Amino acid sequence: MGCLLKVHDDSVVAVCDENILGKKFFENDLVVDVDSAFFGGKSASLDDVVDAVSGAMSVNAVGNEVVGLLVERGVVSLAGVRVVDGVKIAHVYRV
Repeated sequence: MGCLLKVHDDSVVAVCDENILGKKFFENDLVVDVDSAFFGGKSASLDDVVDAVSGAMSVNAVGNEVVGLLVERGVVSLAGVRVVDGVKIAHVYRV
């Protein structure tokens, strides 16, 4: 699995499957834009992704592989995962 990781201001993490960067997914009036400016970080290992999201205040994750990993590792609840146009998305907010 290839994933991209970008950390914004030490508190917001964007992570996506590498193969969906730059794509848009649609469902009714909802659009998920995997924008390269926001998600286009560096290639990261699974452990790097888990480490980065574990300490983040906000996590934006898009992609079946990376969201599946976050569910598997207990970072995201399966109940909090949404599927848009066949692609899993998850948001985590810690206050």
